[in-house]
Amino acid sequence: MRRRRRVLVVEDDAAVRALVGEVCRHNGYEVIEAARGQQALQVVEASEPDILLLDWVLPDLSGIEVCRELRRRGVSCPILMLTGRTANVDMIVGLEVGADDYITKPFDARVLMARLGAHLRRMEMTAGGSARRRFVSVGDVTIDTEGRRVRVGDREIRLTMTEFNLLALLAANPGRVLTRGQLLEKVWGYMADVDHHSVDPHVQRLRRKLESSGDAGIALEAVPGLGYRLSPRG
Repeated sequence: MRRRRRVLVVEDDAAVRALVGEVCRHNGYEVIEAARGQQALQVVEASEPDILLLDWVLPDLSGIEVCRELRRRGVSCPILMLTGRTANVDMIVGLEVGADDYITKPFDARVLMARLGAHLRRMEMTAGGSARRRFVSVGDVTIDTEGRRVRVGDREIRLTMTEFNLLALLAANPGRVLTRGQLLEKVWGYMADVDHHSVDPHVQRLRRKLESSGDAGIALEAVPGLGYRLSPRG
């Protein structure tokens, strides 16, 4: 029997934590809770949740510090910031440190579950199958769509689930401009009520990781007013 998907709710406000936990349980998820940043890091290591709902303001480490540390450790599961900080600059900071999504309080339970479900569906998708190639190469970048690994030359690089899905989609359409709306629909699984420019920090993080691995033989370009294009150099 397939186990229920495990959600870690990291929130210091007991009432909010209970509410979010109850919404998740009602929708069939197993819920683990943490009230502090350090506790969240320990729970992730011990319990390997499938997805995190992470508050920004915590008593010890901030949600931003927790997210950054988890990505540093190579944790790739989706992380959704669930916070009362509504400024665009806060959203950009959250996405730049590796969060996959940013949901502001007060939240609509249906929207929260839709976002959570969309990320889990993307995580569960297998890129294999008769209609798809297991290995996709562009320039010196090789993507193993089944093993979900990426190599630049002989070096493997670590990507979050969202970064991997972005790269795989762009690499499957070399030289083609994909709009931000198309990327949101294919990678995140939704379009409505989302700032299309929330895609940008993820692409920038992906570009930095590719560039830090040496000459990848590709150009990941922003096309003003449209979106992004991945092309081999030369």
